[in-house]
Amino acid sequence: MNSRTAPLDTAAQIATQALAERGIPSYTDDDAGNSWLVVGLPQSADTFPSKCVRHVVLYVVDPFGDQDEVMVDRAPTGPSDHWCAVSVDSKGVQRPLIARPIPQLAACIEAIANWLTPPPV
Repeated sequence: MNSRTAPLDTAAQIATQALAERGIPSYTDDDAGNSWLVVGLPQSADTFPSKCVRHVVLYVVDPFGDQDEVMVDRAPTGPSDHWCAVSVDSKGVQRPLIARPIPQLAACIEAIANWLTPPPV
């Protein structure tokens, strides 16, 4: 298969590889037609969300598009697709962490790594 006919990597594959290079675990989750990565949970997917553990949810969204689609199960190819990360603290409170255009995944990984690193005691 040449590069013109090779299938594009999904957003999940791209982000999972980048996270793994930093030693950060992640897994794909989905609901109601949306998909995302749960990042930083050392437990198995079976424990989420029954135990609230500090983590990040990472997904791709088109903030200027017609659809309200949150996903990681397709290639990020839309002209205005963005990576979005939401932090979830140990009480389940969600807060926007970072949003960047697709080529800036490294900035998202850095923000995730910084947020997941426990503060010094």
